[in-house]
Amino acid sequence: MRNEATLETWLRRATRHLSATSAAQVRSEIQAHYESARDEALGGGAAPEEADRMALASLGDASTAGRHYRKVLLTTSEDRLLRETTWEARVVCSRLRWLYPIPAAALCAGIWFFIAGQTYLALLLVVGAAGISLLLARPLLPINTPARARVFRGVRWAWLAAVLLLAVWPDLRNQSWLLAAVAWPIVWVEWTLFSVRRKLAVAQWPRPLFL
Repeated sequence: MRNEATLETWLRRATRHLSATSAAQVRSEIQAHYESARDEALGGGAAPEEADRMALASLGDASTAGRHYRKVLLTTSEDRLLRETTWEARVVCSRLRWLYPIPAAALCAGIWFFIAGQTYLALLLVVGAAGISLLLARPLLPINTPARARVFRGVRWAWLAAVLLLAVWPDLRNQSWLLAAVAWPIVWVEWTLFSVRRKLAVAQWPRPLFL
C-alpha cells in the first residue's frame, strides 16, 4: 500500500496541470514503465520492497518529468481554450448569414464619409468591412494546410493591427496603455493556440486551429 501511494504521489506531481487526456496517457505509460522496471528488479533477485524503490527511482524526478510533459502534451488551460474556441467557431458559423449585409453597408458608408471629408471615420468603416468580410469568408476558404493557415493568420493579424492602431490614432503615445490592454489578451490566446498547434499532429487539428 505504501509503495502504491508513493507511485500515485509521483503521478499526481508529474501530471499536474495536464489535461485529462494527457494525464491518462502519462499514467498509462508510467504504470507500464514502473511495472517493467519492478519485474526486472525482482528478476535480478531484489526483494519486493527494494524492487518497488528501484522502479520508482527509475522514473526520475516527478517535477522534472512534469515540466517535460507540459512542453509536449496539452495542458489544462490549452485544452480548455481549444474546446472553447471550437465551440465558439461552431456558434459563429451557424449565424454568419445574418452578417452578410454588414460589410457592404459599412463599405458604402465608408465611401460616403470619405467623399464628405471624414477620412478617419471612412478608414474605420472600410477596415471594419474588411474584417467582417474575412470572418464571413473563413468557412468558404480552402484553409486546410499549415502553409495556408499561416497566410490566413498573417492577413488576420494585419487586420487586427490596423484596427488597434486606428483605435488609438493619432494620440498613440498617450493611448499606448489602451493598446497594450486590448492587445495582451489577443496575444495570449494566439500564443496558446500556437503551443497547441506545435503539440498536435496536423491530422488532429480541428478547424479553428487552421484559422
